[in-house]
Amino acid sequence: MIRHLLLLTGALLSAPVASEGVTWFESNSPLTQTHKHLLNNDLPAMFSSLVEVWQLESSAALSPHLNDLLVQSFEVDCGKGLGNKEFPDWLKGVLVQRSEIQSPGRDAFRATIEVQSTQGISDISLTRWVDKSVSNDNSLELVRENQSGIVTYSKRYNINNKLAMGLYRIDIVSESNESWSSWLILGDPKLYMTVRWASKDHWQVEQNALLNPNCPLPKLNAAVYDYVDGTYNQVWSGSYESDYPTSLPLSEIDAGRYVLAVSMAHRRWQGKIIVEQAQIISKTYDVSVEE
Repeated sequence: MIRHLLLLTGALLSAPVASEGVTWFESNSPLTQTHKHLLNNDLPAMFSSLVEVWQLESSAALSPHLNDLLVQSFEVDCGKGLGNKEFPDWLKGVLVQRSEIQSPGRDAFRATIEVQSTQGISDISLTRWVDKSVSNDNSLELVRENQSGIVTYSKRYNINNKLAMGLYRIDIVSESNESWSSWLILGDPKLYMTVRWASKDHWQVEQNALLNPNCPLPKLNAAVYDYVDGTYNQVWSGSYESDYPTSLPLSEIDAGRYVLAVSMAHRRWQGKIIVEQAQIISKTYDVSVEE
């Protein structure tokens, strides 16, 4: 509650007077409603008001405050209450991932939408309000199909900069021309844990803030790739949600030159949608016989 009031006070100090004798707090603006719904833990209504704020009132000065409100809402249930729009029967899951890939001398950014469906998918799109394409560099591919008949599709956008906070739209169209869409608000997420190289063959996990107990623990993934005939082939991988390792189990990897990628992923929800922020560090890695 104290945190809510501090956010509200900050907005009051910077908000204009709607008319003489009537302050922002006494008005009925979408921003006012966002605060009220958050204070009352009415997360679906808070999300609807926050979408309206991004549509009507968003500005560079206001964006950090809107991000604070979004992050504050995660302390209730990690975003599961933000929206109550159900999936149709054919749609089984939607994951939106923002990745920052750090390699020697170069940083790269990527946005990926992964969709699970019982039908074929003809199109997946992510656009920023209003009707701005995230990137012309995108690809839709079928990733896998399991024995239950659920197929997974992935739409990947390679982008020049970090995907900015703001209001986005997800649109998914099946091969039978059925569609589903949803608003998506992306903030500037807190990275509670990060990874960095500690030496040529070790990495270090750093905790930067107290974890949100309502969210899953950050997941560390490590993977080793062999580069053959222009293609990266994964030869080893490991995934950890606690007791994070800081080096590879070299006894499980044959001698050779590889690409090593280590990532730390933070996951939350927006209603049914999973939203993930991933930091990835990568470099070439030599495994010798002596090791």
